[in-house]
Amino acid sequence: MAVMIHDPRLSFVRLRHRGLGLSDYFDAVDRALVRLVPFEASCWLSLDPATMLPTSHFSREYSFDHLMSLVANEFLEDDTNKFADLARGARPVGTLYAATGGHPERSRRHTTFLTPHGFGGGDELRVVFREGAAAWGAAAFHRRTGTFTEREVGVVNDVGEVVANGIRRAILTGAMTVERDPEAPGVVILESDDAVDTISPTAHRWLGELFDSTVATNDVPLVVASVAQEARRAAMGRADALASVRVPRRSGGWLRLDASLLEDERRVAVVLSPAREPEVADLIARVYGLTAREREVTRLTMHGLSTREMAASLHVSPYTVQDHLKSIFDKVEVRSRRELVAQLFLQQCAPRLAQGLPPGIDGWFAGPEA
Repeated sequence: MAVMIHDPRLSFVRLRHRGLGLSDYFDAVDRALVRLVPFEASCWLSLDPATMLPTSHFSREYSFDHLMSLVANEFLEDDTNKFADLARGARPVGTLYAATGGHPERSRRHTTFLTPHGFGGGDELRVVFREGAAAWGAAAFHRRTGTFTEREVGVVNDVGEVVANGIRRAILTGAMTVERDPEAPGVVILESDDAVDTISPTAHRWLGELFDSTVATNDVPLVVASVAQEARRAAMGRADALASVRVPRRSGGWLRLDASLLEDERRVAVVLSPAREPEVADLIARVYGLTAREREVTRLTMHGLSTREMAASLHVSPYTVQDHLKSIFDKVEVRSRRELVAQLFLQQCAPRLAQGLPPGIDGWFAGPEA
């Protein structure tokens, strides 16, 4: 008799297709994960994949002030298992106990944050949620006693890409009503029989960009119906695949279609958006007057690259990188890379987080400077 082996990824596949907003999605994933990898406290962040800056925060245990303490450790102090380091690793997940060779007291985060909050006798597991090379979120899980096992680390690693895709989808769900920008996402809502319930104005324009002869008919385009059906299959646990597809645009470039079930579990929302790699938010360039090359150096700095690594990535000498950094420091009025990252966080992200506002998606979908 065959033994059925439960794949923990399937429950997370179903969650990402439920059409949840970001806070509800973090809440649902947190509740699902704690059943597989027990922990007493957690902190979830969405990240701007272009800058690695936090854009939203979710926790049942920690307040905004607690978050700011962790952010100060992340940006301003030497420590182990920084999110920027994990994001660049072969496996973007690790435990404090393993990283310190069984001596967590060597970590400043352990002595100044975890121990005062009652977690000194336990462990911390950190993960960055990547979809391809893009980091869409991160989380830290804390135990009061005991360490995380290698099996538990493996479970978190195995569901990481699925969760990253869910975070991106949740951000798109929040962007459905954003119609200010001509490049904003559009949404098509389909009934259970694939009849069209609603089409947003931007979605009308994106549908006109499809190479699909059925667009001109009264029926939903084939590519839209197909991705909606895949979302239904995934939500029922019958498929372990992304309900996403990239398709060419008539005007050049690509569109991305992402489908998720709505809360009534009957209708499906298909979000259409330009498919492009995330870029440094134009806001930073406008505020500080950074050149295109300086924005690129800033982006690499946010991702934690060394001067030598930046030089190799940009195909310039380390001296040229240092010149760019000096110019950036002068414009932003800071003296070091740490101060640069902290300054950008405090000016661009902290006010939004403090007010509980949703992530600022404009920079993520903005095109390159003309």
